[in-house]
Amino acid sequence: MKRVLYLFAICFLYTNLCAQNENFENVYKACMLAQSSMSYGQGSQAEIREATDLLTKTPWSPLILQDVDIKHEASIKNHLVFSPEFLKAVVDNRSVYRHAERYREEQMAEQRGGDVLLCTKCVKAKKSVVYAIRHTGGNANIAAVAEVNGLINLSVVVKDQNGNESKPYKITSDEFKGAPARKLKSITVPNGNSIIYITIENKSEKDKSVAIIVE
Repeated sequence: MKRVLYLFAICFLYTNLCAQNENFENVYKACMLAQSSMSYGQGSQAEIREATDLLTKTPWSPLILQDVDIKHEASIKNHLVFSPEFLKAVVDNRSVYRHAERYREEQMAEQRGGDVLLCTKCVKAKKSVVYAIRHTGGNANIAAVAEVNGLINLSVVVKDQNGNESKPYKITSDEFKGAPARKLKSITVPNGNSIIYITIENKSEKDKSVAIIVE
């Protein structure tokens, strides 16, 4: 009986972890669809609808980040907000971009539930910003997706409760010019009161909004 219960617990844990990872991948996919739907200044109705559906159906919560170095944050006005409400509005009225700040505020007030966390930030051209989030330990998945024509880098450093810092976790391919999206998976965070520092670098010639996704 003990062995059966042990196997059941293992299966339950594995199923739960797979579901969590699937939610992370769905939110990432939705942000990628939102990005590609705006290519060449033409909104792809099918991609916008798919992105909206994924962000509506997938459990996620607002990502509340601590500001570490945000002097190069830019205004979100006239930029893409990675939220289902904003994407729905894009379909009906392109002037919604003028009201991007309101949609971002609404995004941060969302209470959808779920272990995947999502927010939208905007970074000045050729600049970087740094945020932080607390973590109690385990594995962390982190990704960033730029709006259309954006090129970014993502770097993560973990500081444990004793003040020891990890090496930077990042993707080095095309680091000089950046990439439309960056996805880091399975960062090991020490147990305890750790801090994850997230650096977003905008390599683009223009200010760009960025979706930050954490699990």
